Amino acid sequence: MGVLVKQVDLLLIRHGTTRWNREKRYLGHTDIPLDPGGRDELAPLARELAGKAFHGVYCSDLARCRETLAIISPAHADTAMYDSRLREMDFGAWEGHTYEQLQHESLYRQWIDSPQQVTPPGGESWADFAGRVDGFIGSLLMDVEGACSRPIGTQTESEAAHSGSKGIGNGGATLSGSKGSNDSEAVLSRSEGTEGIGPESPVHPEMLIVAHGGVLRQLAVSFVPGLSFWDVHVQPGSLLRIRLSFSEETGGWNGILVNEA
Repeated sequence: MGVLVKQVDLLLIRHGTTRWNREKRYLGHTDIPLDPGGRDELAPLARELAGKAFHGVYCSDLARCRETLAIISPAHADTAMYDSRLREMDFGAWEGHTYEQLQHESLYRQWIDSPQQVTPPGGESWADFAGRVDGFIGSLLMDVEGACSRPIGTQTESEAAHSGSKGIGNGGATLSGSKGSNDSEAVLSRSEGTEGIGPESPVHPEMLIVAHGGVLRQLAVSFVPGLSFWDVHVQPGSLLRIRLSFSEETGGWNGILVNEA
């Protein structure tokens, strides 16, 4: 008999680039598609994910994430859970605007300094944004428990049909202390991740989440102790891997950021 798994890898993927990303405009609930370059940039990730089986696939219901999933893992596009809780923050009246256009508005300046205390006009409060992401996390952890209830080496029929792919890195994750003017959906710098693992590391159940920059940050902060929201950047069309481990001591799940060579 196999050993029950108490670790799960979350593969967090930010959607590909849109025109508004390239123009550094705030992009929240506005439902615009990927641009041609954004579709092309997903090809390497699609090759890395080809044939990979997942214990669960979750995706924002906005077009740019749906299109991303259809490109990088088409076998899962029809069976994924499309969840509005994975949408980016709603920037209200600031949607479609740039830092340069907004920088002289006093409320905007207050929001840049204290986003938890200030809400964009007609937009979403930080508490509402964080609350709906927390709601998704609650649902996700129920599925994580389910993924850990099967011994290593067992697969569902759908997993068996898509098994047999290579490992994935996360060169697109950046850890820094800087807060940009348009972090939520702007093109951000590339660097290596924080932790390496050896070639003999065990294979863990994997779950795929396709969402937006701000949502991926919030997920990382929720799972990885010591991270702040502004510590994590994920480029459009790139991947961040978080390894969740269950702690018998605390009775909860904690994560680490993983960078595979």
